[in-house]
Amino acid sequence: AMAAQHPDASFVTGVVARLATDTGELTWTNAGHPCPLLIRGGRVISELRCDPTPPWGLGSGTPPVASASLEPGDSVLLYTDGVIEARTPDLELFGLERLADLTQSYSSDLVEPEEIVRRLVGAVLDHQRADLRDDATLLMVRWNGPEPG
Repeated sequence: AMAAQHPDASFVTGVVARLATDTGELTWTNAGHPCPLLIRGGRVISELRCDPTPPWGLGSGTPPVASASLEPGDSVLLYTDGVIEARTPDLELFGLERLADLTQSYSSDLVEPEEIVRRLVGAVLDHQRADLRDDATLLMVRWNGPEPG
């Protein structure tokens, strides 16, 4: 659809995801972004793997769809490469390890996802110490389990 609308080789990256709130089943496809992080019990336990596709508009065919079963209380952190590629003036990367460590540190405080994201954004901006050179987007969702019914 992207290529059909924009024949000039425009493209867009993104993640399309669906969380079944009754079961905790997460399905997603990834077009050009890093793998999301799974947080369980206040710890980053893994990356949620999905074979990335080229950005939308540059590829064709059906993109792969991955799935994971979340447990009540699990959170998923989605982020763009601008987060882990943020650099200090002397070119030190923010990096995936720092993102995972800070996510885990903030998650152990048992704070809400929006506060965790607010703290992560602050850490990226403090690290960069200047305007960001790339988009740096973070999204966290927590599944608390099925609604009582």
